[in-house]
Formats: sequence, C-alpha cells, structure tokens
Amino acid sequence: MHYLDMIKNKLFQILYQSEPNGSGNIASYLEEEAMAMKAVGFLVGTQPVNDAHQILYRGCTIWKENDYPQYDNMLQGWKEYCQTLFLSQYYPLIKDITIPTFFCKSLNDEIVKEIEMRNWKKAFIKNDVSALVSYGPNMSTWPTTNFEEMIRRFNKMPSTQLFAVRKYIEIPLYSEERYWVLNNKIYHKSGIIPDIVRKAVRKLKVTGSLYYTIDATSDLIIEVNPGESSDRYFDNSTDLFALWFADAFL
Repeated sequence: MHYLDMIKNKLFQILYQSEPNGSGNIASYLEEEAMAMKAVGFLVGTQPVNDAHQILYRGCTIWKENDYPQYDNMLQGWKEYCQTLFLSQYYPLIKDITIPTFFCKSLNDEIVKEIEMRNWKKAFIKNDVSALVSYGPNMSTWPTTNFEEMIRRFNKMPSTQLFAVRKYIEIPLYSEERYWVLNNKIYHKSGIIPDIVRKAVRKLKVTGSLYYTIDATSDLIIEVNPGESSDRYFDNSTDLFALWFADAFL
C-alpha cells in the first residue's frame, strides 16, 4: 500500500507562515486560503498540533535548509523541496521540453561569448531560483540590461551558487498557465491538461516531490516551482484551490 494511502482520512495539517510580529497568527496574505483549507477539512495553524499525522508547509520561499520545517511528519522534506526550487536540479530532467538553458557561476564577457556561440540575440538571466522582474520587466533581459546592473540587483537577493542563462523566448500574452501537481495528480481550473505537462510530471516523478507547480504554454514548459511558496495565480479562487488539496490529500 502506498504511504499516502495509509494516511488517508487521518488528520492533515497545513502549516502556514506566521506574521513577523511574533503574534503566532497566520500571515495576513495567507488568511483567506487558510480558512478555505479549514472549511474542507484540513487542520491549519502556524505550529504543528499533536493530532496531525501529516504536515504540509505554505509560506514564503525558503532559501536555507535550517529554515525549512524539520518535523518528522512533513509530507516532504528539504531534499524534495530543493529539486523543484533550483532550476539547475530539475532542468536536466525536462531539458528537451523546456527553454534552452546553461549555467554559470558568474556573469562576464565569457558568458556573452557563450550566448553568441548559440546564436541567441537575447538571453533571460536569473539566479538558480529567481529572476529580476520585480525590479522591472526587462531587468533580467540581456543585453537590454547589462550584467553589471543585474549583478548589483542580484547581490540584494539571497545568493545561490549558479546563474541560469536562458534563451529569450517571447511568450504570447496570457498563453502561460500554472498547473498544480498534488500527490501526482495535475490540477487546472479548466480541467484541460496539455500533453507536455503530463510528460513533465512523468519526468519529474523521480524528484519524489508530491507538491509543486508547473508553468507552461501548450507546447513548452517555462519553469517548475515548489508548492510550498507558489501562489495560486489570481484566476484560481481560494475555494477551488482548497478543493484540489482536499481531493489530493484527504
């Protein structure tokens, strides 16, 4: 019997990030989601309860192992989380169905040569986790933004060992969708799952992760993200989101 089948119908807790003020309350941006999860049968809170047989974390991105919840009854641990967080870890599994990418430890003239050798006119640069789009839509695009400016911005973010240099691809507006993978089931509000997403899930099964997201068009995987910190996207209601989780884990 599969482990998740063994825990079925037992109490499942979603452990939410707390407010930074030390009150122990669920972070305000997660309150609505937490209430929806509670309504469908999950335990919710910011600290584990004794009755919980399984725990799943929801909150901000975690960059260090020591900051990841360390409870024995976590649905998945740091190892599984990392394999959908760091592009360099999951890229080899899906490289034939995602954006061409190479990795480097620094951004310099040698990287420009690597880009030009591939005949890329533009490149999209991120560290192993995040891009710079929060600073502006073109901040991660080379040569629109030079490496010096990128490095200055990246230095303000948590550091990673690698940079990811990706072929710049113009993604048609609204063509990218987010698919949730929960206990190896794929969820989207339309109920339509492209073949390429199903293929990615088969390839990613070796990560052991039971909780992650895939951003994709109908014919290209854009990126993968851990479910711990992925947002719902604005077109998924909290009630629908909670029903997906209940279907997968309760």
